[in-house]
Amino acid sequence: MVNYILLYKIKKKVKTLIKDKLADEELATTAKSCLDCLATDISWEVYYLVRDKDKAED
Repeated sequence: MVNYILLYKIKKKVKTLIKDKLADEELATTAKSCLDCLATDISWEVYYLVRDKDKAED
């Protein structure tokens, strides 16, 4: 079962970090780049890492 609350919290944090990097010009973007898409992809990867870690601890 996917924990959507955890996923949302991760996504929100990732978006904040990316926005900060954009503001500091530390991240290159293009006209077609999608910040939300990037944050979603990263969030899913982090979610799977956290989930697998939790399963390993059980």
